[in-house]
Amino acid sequence: MLSFLESFKQQPSLKNLSLKRYQFFYSLDKLALGVDNIHFDVHISPQVCNTLKRTVYLLMIKHSESEDFFNDYKRESCEIEKETLRRVCTGVLTDGINRAKSANEVQIDFLCQTALAKLFLKEIKDQYKNLIAHCEPLLRMHQLSRHNQDEIFIIKDKLADIKMHRNQIIRLVGKELFGLLNDVQVKILRNLRETHFRPEDILPDNYFINPLLHTDNSADDFFLIEEYVLFGQRSKDPDNFTNVKLTINELLGKTDMGQENTDKVLFAEVSKNKYQKDNFLPDTNQNVFDPWIMEPSNIDRLFNYFDSQELYKNLKKAKESKDALQKIREQIKNQRKLLNLFFRKFKKHNLLKQIIASFEMKEVYGVYCPPMQPRQIREFLVDFWSRIYITHQQKRLRSVYGEAFSLAPLKQTIKRINSRSTTEKKQHLITFLKKFSQYNRDLYNSRILRDGMSSINLVTEENIILLSRENRSLYEFLLPEERVKEERPIVSHVIIKADIRGSMEINNIMIKRKLNPASYFSLNFFDPISAILSEYDAAKVFIEGDAIILSIFENENTPQSSYSVARACGLAIKILQIVRSYNEKNKENNLPILELGIGICYSDGPPTFLFDGDSRIMISSAINLADRLSSCDKKIRKRLKNQNPLFNLFEFKNAMEEEIADSAEDTSLRYNVNGIELSVDGFNKLVKEINLKKVIYKAGSGENVNLYAGKVPTVIGNYQQLAVREATVYAIKPETMEVTGETSKKYYEVCTNREIYDFISNLSTIK
Repeated sequence: MLSFLESFKQQPSLKNLSLKRYQFFYSLDKLALGVDNIHFDVHISPQVCNTLKRTVYLLMIKHSESEDFFNDYKRESCEIEKETLRRVCTGVLTDGINRAKSANEVQIDFLCQTALAKLFLKEIKDQYKNLIAHCEPLLRMHQLSRHNQDEIFIIKDKLADIKMHRNQIIRLVGKELFGLLNDVQVKILRNLRETHFRPEDILPDNYFINPLLHTDNSADDFFLIEEYVLFGQRSKDPDNFTNVKLTINELLGKTDMGQENTDKVLFAEVSKNKYQKDNFLPDTNQNVFDPWIMEPSNIDRLFNYFDSQELYKNLKKAKESKDALQKIREQIKNQRKLLNLFFRKFKKHNLLKQIIASFEMKEVYGVYCPPMQPRQIREFLVDFWSRIYITHQQKRLRSVYGEAFSLAPLKQTIKRINSRSTTEKKQHLITFLKKFSQYNRDLYNSRILRDGMSSINLVTEENIILLSRENRSLYEFLLPEERVKEERPIVSHVIIKADIRGSMEINNIMIKRKLNPASYFSLNFFDPISAILSEYDAAKVFIEGDAIILSIFENENTPQSSYSVARACGLAIKILQIVRSYNEKNKENNLPILELGIGICYSDGPPTFLFDGDSRIMISSAINLADRLSSCDKKIRKRLKNQNPLFNLFEFKNAMEEEIADSAEDTSLRYNVNGIELSVDGFNKLVKEINLKKVIYKAGSGENVNLYAGKVPTVIGNYQQLAVREATVYAIKPETMEVTGETSKKYYEVCTNREIYDFISNLSTIK
């Protein structure tokens, strides 16, 4: 009857809570197996291996608190080694990203990260053994040399302490080491990955911050209470992991999340991504809500009406709109309803008292454990009969532990638990659900990572390295200085031409005013541009009186150089920024200002060279096209100048072109004043180099402008925002500027207007 009545109750609605899905795709199934036909052969930089050994050993000394037994140990040395490790890991992971990008296979990046994690975990265990191996001979040496007995006891106690706290030492070293690795991944390499890969092909930021990687027993009470929350271990325990998960799934199934075919959505995604389906937990019915449960931030979104109430008060004070306040009120209503549903269910199943006791006991359990187990302490707090049994047991323990072993702290904890208000109990429940979410997520991640690590063979023997390399099955992730130095042939190149508008007019003005035009062009144009070329791996081809021609080469099998078009675009933007900054100063001093036109052309092949004495002269058809792209028609310039502040490039087709049969000449008419035109071939190459996202920008005229946004990686490791406008070439009559129609051709402008980049940044922030 009760269940019949419950069916008429309005269930909580989760539609408007902006829940996030925890989901990523990981697989290594497209990679070549190694020489044993079972594992992937991976060779990691020897510098990384050696630095890692030194760093882990120093961290073992630090976290075992055994500094006094190592005369050469210095904390500063530990920090120096950590910084060295950070640098070399960055280099090796960057190599992995570049190789993945070059091969157009993100799994190479996954392999590099997984192999490095395996190396870290292996080294932690090896160096713990080395720590023991150092202390045991030290003890024997002191015993044989008849040292002071006190010193021998100190060494013996320390050795026993290191062995007893093995799990804790390994966990602390692992947390510090993987924290360093995560810093490299998130703070240094995140931008580089976003430049190349889709969001779903980037491992989550928390992937390597996983306590479960540093324990052999994920159900250990001491481990759980320190890192997550205490769970029951027996099948009859209401708070064991499986029972809690079933309860959560059952309750979420009563919401609109469970009633709107969520499972069908999930199944569709699994079938869509067949090669990646291993990332879903095997029992799909039991884990249908995992993509939401494994995102800890969803717990606040689902249940935390306390925070929402604070937000409502603040918005009301700020006189927020009625619609916004109504939305928050609706959110509070649904969060409260869902939390009350969970609260009643957990209380009914005797889960609530276990949860509250798990949090309240953290302050006192260390007094009794060991010899007692944390689970026994919790049973004492929540169960009357367990209390009687443990009270009798402690009488025997008192003979060992003396007066210090008192039950008074536990009795105080019981009073504190009983005095907790309903609100405090609900807040404990929210905290528990967050910890459960983290544990569930970390179990999932550790399973994937351990499966990946088990498929990798970290090869160190020279004969295996040579054999695997010869069979093209070796994945090597090295630092630049470890690679064999050899001259790689040029496979493609980009030409950038920057042409000064009205240079003759500027020259005449300055001569009339008895000023030096040569030094003016040098100081305001040529010199500052030359200073930034190395950032983009660019070189000067030659300089004319009013123009500079630059090149960027791509060499064979050098993934780090395969950003030629992206870097050319970044360099062109920087050139215009430099010229604008000098123009501001020149205006103040009543000097002429410079206006440029820049053309970027990509050629899918090497240039040819001839020599005039020692001077190398480049010959390339890309130079001629870049010259045309940088040009500006004088008549069109007069008509269009200052008419569109957002864009600086417009390309038209001469309507008379159809009458010029089979003409090889480029009859395009351009307006290019402080604009940058990228050739069509250049744009097609750019799409392959970096991850470009298409966005629509609404211009002031109501026109939809197609923009492609991405990030340019510079040689020195910085990132530069890039936006490219795609536009249609219109046919016009040059004499009257009358538009006669559209053509099928497109042209591409590298944008420089700040408004465009602010628009793209705001889009990223919103998402």
